[in-house]
Amino acid sequence: MGSPQSVNAHIAKAEANPLWVWFTGSTALLEGQAVCYDYDYGTADAYDGKRTNRVELPSQSNARWFAGVAARNYAASSGGQFVEINAPGSTCNVMSQASTTIGVGRLTFTVGGTYAGYFKRQGFEGAGSCVPLQTIDRSEIAGKCLARLEVGPQSGGVEEVTAVDDDAVVCMVGGVTYIIGAALGTGNCTFTLADGTLSGQRKAFSVVETAVTSNAFVVTVASGIQADGSTALASVTLDALAEEIVLTWYAVAAAGGVWVENYSVGATKASS
Repeated sequence: MGSPQSVNAHIAKAEANPLWVWFTGSTALLEGQAVCYDYDYGTADAYDGKRTNRVELPSQSNARWFAGVAARNYAASSGGQFVEINAPGSTCNVMSQASTTIGVGRLTFTVGGTYAGYFKRQGFEGAGSCVPLQTIDRSEIAGKCLARLEVGPQSGGVEEVTAVDDDAVVCMVGGVTYIIGAALGTGNCTFTLADGTLSGQRKAFSVVETAVTSNAFVVTVASGIQADGSTALASVTLDALAEEIVLTWYAVAAAGGVWVENYSVGATKASS
């Protein structure tokens, strides 16, 4: 991207917003791999500035606190290490698992699993998402892709959850949950969506790759309203490929709070 000391740095170097943070993990980091702030570090009722300078790999508990992506490769180090990251607003490499075209679409960091912090699927706009600035196919072998990290409200990341037969799964409260379909011969795969934690928080469920067959993926909504603004939303049933629903949490002092349906495709909604 050009050296900051080079004669042509002002036109060759990408615009970036670098930060130095403490990575608490002991694993290696790859250039472009996403990290999130350890927002609940320390004792909950004590002041602790480390909550915004300590980072970890994306997980279901920290996904709404995207910090940035690693500025270079870092070898594994037991006990953690200082790392440089590129924060939202930067033009930099992300670790991609997608086929991209310059300026087309959006990629969002992955939460949990072997590829935590990689960019594969599209999530909500905002911090933790990016617009690719390189036409390159990384869908078979993960690799670097130049991108512009978006700014704005936290995207919440994306996760992949495989439907399991006649059992409950754990999903993120925010962000996008991509449901990998499966044959559920005995009973539904279930998840209960708890109340949101911040007004404006977004949540989506989408069935991808294969349909959920024989039974369904059923989301119980603790507090919800359908798109008409008056009918309660108690549950959402998803079973066909490409079925999805998008919700936003609104916290109102008088009413407490509610998940409001923005839109849905093919999903079966129930009021009780």
